[in-house]
Amino acid sequence: MWMLIPLAGFALGLAVGRWWILAAAMPFWAYIVYMDELEGSLTLVVASMLSGLLACAIGSGVALRRLHARRLRA
Repeated sequence: MWMLIPLAGFALGLAVGRWWILAAAMPFWAYIVYMDELEGSLTLVVASMLSGLLACAIGSGVALRRLHARRLRA
């Protein structure tokens, strides 16, 4: 299940193609912090790492779409 999150983020970034879509990772962070039952600050570490991974996947999709669009224009 957790492997599908970055793949979905990449597909979302590729489909939308705008940099503001990176903000989509923040609700995911809030959900993990609220629902996770890990001890102490480990919840924040896990939520931050997973949200960062999602943001990187979304950013990769956006960058790939923009590079592809730039190549088609040239």
